[in-house]
Amino acid sequence: MRYTVGYCLYPHGQNDAIETRMRIIFDDGLPATELNRHLVMAQFNRDKTLGTTVYQLCIYLNYLDMHGLEVVDATMDMIYDFLCELYVDGLPYGCNNEPKSYNTICDYVETLSKLYDTLALRGYHLDSSLYTQTQRMLLLPDPNTKRRKGRVVKKDEHLTNVYLLGKMFSPNQNDIPKLAYTKWYSAEQIRAIADALPLTYRCIFLDTVYTGHRIDSALSLTLDTVDLYNAQVTPTRTKTGKRHTSLIPPPLVEDFQSYLMDVRSKIDTDSEYFFVGHNGSPVTYNAYRSALESARMKVNKTYGWDIEALHTHAGRSTFAAAIRSYQLEQQRKGIPTFSDVDFCNLMDWKSLDSLKHYDLVNRVQDAAPMLIDFYKNYDVLTSANAGTP
Repeated sequence: MRYTVGYCLYPHGQNDAIETRMRIIFDDGLPATELNRHLVMAQFNRDKTLGTTVYQLCIYLNYLDMHGLEVVDATMDMIYDFLCELYVDGLPYGCNNEPKSYNTICDYVETLSKLYDTLALRGYHLDSSLYTQTQRMLLLPDPNTKRRKGRVVKKDEHLTNVYLLGKMFSPNQNDIPKLAYTKWYSAEQIRAIADALPLTYRCIFLDTVYTGHRIDSALSLTLDTVDLYNAQVTPTRTKTGKRHTSLIPPPLVEDFQSYLMDVRSKIDTDSEYFFVGHNGSPVTYNAYRSALESARMKVNKTYGWDIEALHTHAGRSTFAAAIRSYQLEQQRKGIPTFSDVDFCNLMDWKSLDSLKHYDLVNRVQDAAPMLIDFYKNYDVLTSANAGTP
């Protein structure tokens, strides 16, 4: 991993005569100066070095790095994607692949809030989705303004919107802030978003909806692991390291075929990856995120919707909600069906705790119409995990 946690002796005081042992972040073996500023300040006059906060920050930084992003490139929905993975699935590095509790998510939100507060005050240009109105006035004044008015930041006051994300995961679903995210899609939304995406990204989007793949797994498909004759796809990257073969339905097979003939065949590339951009390089997470954002704006304008943001995990969450709805419905009817352990294996989860996020009544009711309408001619149980090669 690019980022690691280590110790240093930080000199301070008169003539740097005092050395305080601190835990900090290292970037490829070198101290990450800007990332450590608030960590250093937090460790003055402490009997013990910081622990949890530093490791949480390290996990977040490595998550960004795996998606080809630097810390200043992050958007609010990117941070939300990260928290979603922690909350529902967990992460393999530093998180033991186990879903995190609501209280832990709040701790992460606090850690990231302080990080971006510090970067904002240091003058780094952050994505506009992170700025509060106060911060815009403080750091982005009218260009005709010659002087900025001073302002004292109060204790526990955040200058970024990041701290609001804690409410998004709150068990009290009536306390949702305006900054809302689509957690899973309706059948109408699936069709509209797919139609608004270019063919390459349409295929990626529908792959996550039909198979429940994480976006990293969908982007890892190669020419050798996409078998359209047998309607099977096998990601080369999974979070747990297990390789699962999934069936895809005929409509998606047709989309994949059209992509190969109408798009990929016209691109000069020697890449082994199935999905490539116009420059011949594999499609990146950031490129897919940008495509989703463009699709969001299009469907809002076309249908008069007010979708605040789309995140890459929603396709997988839609699939999981649909499968869970089916399973619970069969159990209520007394019809033999797959077990919770089967479900976890299907979704590539390591813990049964991940199931609890799909057991709320409102989620089952929301997913049920989509299950009947969108999957009615498609055996989702077989498709989700046809086997492990």
